[in-house]
Amino acid sequence: MGHVGEPSPFPTEVTLHSSWRGLVSSSIGGGLVLLGGLVGVLMGGFRFFPTLVLLLGLFLCGVVVFDYPVATRVTTEGLERRMMLRHQRFKWGRVRQLTRARPGLARGLRGLEHGGLAAVVGKRKYLLVDQPESPEEFDVIYALVGEERAHDMGLHNRIRPYDGTNPTWIYRRSRWAPDSAREVGE
Repeated sequence: MGHVGEPSPFPTEVTLHSSWRGLVSSSIGGGLVLLGGLVGVLMGGFRFFPTLVLLLGLFLCGVVVFDYPVATRVTTEGLERRMMLRHQRFKWGRVRQLTRARPGLARGLRGLEHGGLAAVVGKRKYLLVDQPESPEEFDVIYALVGEERAHDMGLHNRIRPYDGTNPTWIYRRSRWAPDSAREVGE
């Protein structure tokens, strides 16, 4: 335990970012389905199939802007998911488990074994980020959650990302890099 006024060995929060690939491909995919449905309705009227495609496109675009995480901030208080058009907060008391999402269709192309972190709140699983964090980011998350709570939530070595996994901030602005990384780059 550190003395008063000493910097703590771990930051008081960490921000994890979803990949640009996931954000862009999800947006394009939903937009193309919406565009296809819109063209179908404009050309053929509100018939069953074009209307169904239009509604599916609206639903997919809604999921992307309201539920696909751009970034998630992890603090000692809990989680804050940030999507394009809304924020969502969960206190640690509501989070039952932290687990991994499946790596998705591009796992073979990207060589991923693990997907991003997901939180189980109640009976629902919320994606926190779409890519695995670095082992250093994982260590900060583990420290923020706390030893006992981390054990209860299933945050063990079995979901720890492999050494060499890039941090989630690597393709973001330098302001998202931790202070230690900024000092090395200067």
